[in-house]
Amino acid sequence: MDNIFAQYYEDLLSSQYQVSEALVKDQHLSCGTIREEFLREILIKKRLSIKIAKGFVKKGEDRSGECDHIFYHQDSSIDTIGSLSFILPEHCKLVLEIKSNATGADLKKTNENFKRIKSIDVDHKPKCGLFCYNTVLQKMTVLNRFGWKYDTDTESWVEDSVRTLEYPFIDFIVCIASLDESEGCIEKQFFIIRDNDSGRFILRQEYPIIKNFFGVTDNL
Repeated sequence: MDNIFAQYYEDLLSSQYQVSEALVKDQHLSCGTIREEFLREILIKKRLSIKIAKGFVKKGEDRSGECDHIFYHQDSSIDTIGSLSFILPEHCKLVLEIKSNATGADLKKTNENFKRIKSIDVDHKPKCGLFCYNTVLQKMTVLNRFGWKYDTDTESWVEDSVRTLEYPFIDFIVCIASLDESEGCIEKQFFIIRDNDSGRFILRQEYPIIKNFFGVTDNL
């Protein structure tokens, strides 16, 4: 993906986030829902063959907790009640949770829901990821929990292969640090994704950081 377009989308989401802060406070609106829609609009425009629904992953009597974005192809059969959709695991290309300012409790709750999703159908385990506009947790804290540590001698991130992963059912997480000015946000941004072979996480440091996220959604 061209860096110019990636930076445009990242800046657009950050600007929308910041503008919505005042709107939410003034009109008492749900900021979570608004920001889910910001991201949904961009993703749908980028990949016309993909549909995105809010709802549940369900098979028989087993179902997930409510999911912000469930990606599925336009020819998949789904059931709906009102604005919520119920989708079989085999039709789910990706389940994405969106957080305005993720806390440790948010990551724990998301991991538990993803664990439930992956247990519904052992033959069809959807990819599950987390998109964060910001995180309350420090970048170092989050990366530590996904098996990375900062080496002060080399001033670089290195894999901590002996650390137990705290969120084993989250396949990737991205943070675009929308609360920070553009000059300083890179220091707080991150993208990590599970390696299918080893089960460990890969830290990608290609910027704009959202380019790595689109690398997932553009190839569903």
